[in-house]
Amino acid sequence: MPRYYFSITSEQPFDDIDGLELPDLAAAREEAIGFALDLMRMEPSRHDWLGWVVRVTGEHQEHLFDLPFLDAPFIGDGYSTSRPE
Repeated sequence: MPRYYFSITSEQPFDDIDGLELPDLAAAREEAIGFALDLMRMEPSRHDWLGWVVRVTGEHQEHLFDLPFLDAPFIGDGYSTSRPE
């Protein structure tokens, strides 16, 4: 199973050095969405999530996609390729 890494870019960056083994890219997208939503729920007093991004890389540190935190609530628990307008 491939390993995916979920790092955060923000004013306090975090680099994931452990990663998670997941079956495919769709599962990695679901994990990134859940990760962003969980962090926002853990800090409800924070109102400025602009600029916070989950950056997902693969086993060889290749960049796969970025998920802006502010997009996660619109995507919810399911992956969508389009953002509501």
